[in-house]
Formats: sequence, structure tokens, C-alpha cells
Amino acid sequence: MTSRRKPCQSAQAALLAAATILAILAAGCQPAENAPPAPAPQPASPVKDPGPNAAALGAAALDVSKLLGETRLPDLEGAVRSLRDRMGPKGLLVVFVDTNCPFSATAIREMSSVASVLAKQEVPSVLMNVGEPQATVKQFYAQRQVGIPVIYDTGKATLTAWGVASTPTPILIDSAGAVAYRGNAVWADVGAAAEKSLKLPAGSLKFTVKGTGFV
Repeated sequence: MTSRRKPCQSAQAALLAAATILAILAAGCQPAENAPPAPAPQPASPVKDPGPNAAALGAAALDVSKLLGETRLPDLEGAVRSLRDRMGPKGLLVVFVDTNCPFSATAIREMSSVASVLAKQEVPSVLMNVGEPQATVKQFYAQRQVGIPVIYDTGKATLTAWGVASTPTPILIDSAGAVAYRGNAVWADVGAAAEKSLKLPAGSLKFTVKGTGFV
């Protein structure tokens, strides 16, 4: 007797695969679960009132003023500075990434272009690599010219403190230390928030890259 496959089996498998892909696209990449703890964890700050784009990530806004001083991480040369020290006269863009996520790879590749536009408005940018060993981080960025500072946390303390659930996640901080944007790495959306924060006419900030849209 010739065996027959159930008619719905292939369709069910296809639907499951499609649902998995959509779930990844909706959430971005989840940080690795087996990352080693950070040697010097950053203390988490209390969550305060909801802010712009907070709902997109299912998190409330953060006590950014406190976190800017508490978040002290090394760059690729080993120099440790707080995020407050990295602030420009008109703000700071922090983009949480890792080396494994394909969406992070897009954000990392495009950041030099994004950063050059914001730098003209006195808003510097920094890549925040999270949840991976030091050797992995240094090897990855040694092979790439990203054009902006890279800082890193080998554990998840910084992710927890900033309430970041997936990568890439850009957080735009204005000159007063408040969150102007928090959401997906869609540069047009980041630009629109920066224009509002900087009191620029709509459409003033033009990016040549698009970023990644998960939804």
C-alpha cells in the first residue's frame, strides 16, 4: 500500500514558518540568552511617565536623566565614559545593536550616513553593542568602518536599565535629556522626531538610507 501524506501537513508547516518570520519582523532580534554577565553592571533606574514611541516597544519612558550618568561603558579602545559625556549640545542618538541580528547589521551599515546628517545639527550618535563577549565585539568591529563611536556591554544590565527588548532599537535624546524618539530603526521616523526636537521645518533632515521596518 502506498502511504499518503495528510493534505494539510505541508500547508500547516508553511503557515507556521510564515508566522515565525512575521514574529521576528515584528519584534526585531532578541538578545542572546547565554551572554555572559557584565563585569560591572549598570544599575537600573525607575520607569516613569510614558513618552514618545514608548508604546511601540511595550515599555514606558525611562528616567533618562539618571541613566545618562549611570550608563558608563567602554569603547573599543577601552576608554570608559558615561553617555552624558557623549551628549552633544543638542542631544544624542543611541542605537542598541548586536553582531548577530540581520536587522542590526543593516542599522550598523547605515549609521555613518545617519550620523553625518545628525552631526550637522550638533547631535552625535553612538552604537551600543549589547549582550556579547568582548572578543566577539572587537573582532566584528575591527573588520568594519562604522564611522561613529562603538561602546559595549557584554551582559544585559544596560538592556534592562534602558528597557530595551530587541535590536536594533534607536533612542534619540534631546538637549534636555528627554526621550524624543524610541522605536524601530526607521530613519525617516527618527528624522521626523529630531526635526520636532530641534524645531526644524518638516523635511529638513534628509537621509539617503531607510533603516529597517518591523511592522
